Parts: sequence; C-alpha cells; structure tokens
Amino acid sequence: MKTNHTNRKGYICGNYARYGKKACSSHCIEEDILKDTILTDIQDFVKQIDKEQYLKQLEAQTKKSKQNLRKQLEKLEKQIDLIKSRKRKYINMLAEEIISHVDYRENVEANNIEMAELVEKKNELLTAIESEQTVDDLEQLKQELLQFLDFDELTPEILHRLVNRIEVKVDGIPKIHYRFSAPKIV
Repeated sequence: MKTNHTNRKGYICGNYARYGKKACSSHCIEEDILKDTILTDIQDFVKQIDKEQYLKQLEAQTKKSKQNLRKQLEKLEKQIDLIKSRKRKYINMLAEEIISHVDYRENVEANNIEMAELVEKKNELLTAIESEQTVDDLEQLKQELLQFLDFDELTPEILHRLVNRIEVKVDGIPKIHYRFSAPKIV
C-alpha cells in the first residue's frame, strides 16, 4: 500500500503505484477506514484471548524456572562443599605425611581452579534467581499486559508490528494479513 498522492489521507494499491494500469487497476482506501478496520480486528482478537489463563501459564513457568534454578544452586553448593572437604583431607594427608608438599600444592591448585569456576557459576545462578523474582509481582505484570492489549489508537509502530500486508479489492474492501494468527477460543 502506498499513500495516495492526490488525497494523502488514503492508500492505493502498491502494484498500481509501481507498474501502472498494466499490472492492476487503481484500488484505494481511505486511511481512517483502514485504521478503524485494523483497530476493530485487533480489539476483537484481544477479547478472544484468555488473559487469565495466559497469566496462570506464565506464573507456572516462572515457578518451574525458579525451582530449576534453585536445584542447580543446591547442586553447585554441594560440589563446593565437596571440594572444601577434599582440601581438608589433603591437609590431613600432608600432616600425616601421606602425600608430599608438591602433591599437596598440585591438588590444592586444581581444587582452587574448580572452586573458582563453581563460585562463578553460583553467582550467575544467584543473579538469574534475582531476575526471576522481578516477575513475581504478577499483579503488576497483569496490569502491564492488559495495558498493552487494550489500546484504542493505532500508531504506525503498532500497525507495522501487527500487520504484514494489506490488499484492497476493486470494491475498496481491505483484506488484511496480520503477523499473528487469530487466537483459539478457549
């Protein structure tokens, strides 16, 4: 669709604008009619979405994700405790002269490297857990979702994000191809 240069408040067929009468006849639609049609379609789609069910699914996914992160954190903490225990055993083995100072240092250095890697992973998990907790305020998230879905003005940004292509028939009736499929009625 292109802006109708003579009217500027409507759109004409892109094929007609590029190739002229040989490709297509001049199909045009007023901008207000097009915007109203798109806005009505999108609002109808939004009404069909089961928002509460979506929010429940989101909450369940968040809880599952947090549980998974906590399990990973517990596993890392057990590995860290195991390394600390090994280091104590090496000290005892050194004190009892079961191993040499060289063997002790090699084992402790290897354990320190492994410990540093595990501590880094632990810190990453703690950061991930903290970011998951920001989604905990489900009521705030719900309000943001509803605010996004309940718009009443069609901006160019929303139009380009939601509409893939627009065809205008000879009689001026638009056929709008959206970038999403119609929701299933639950």
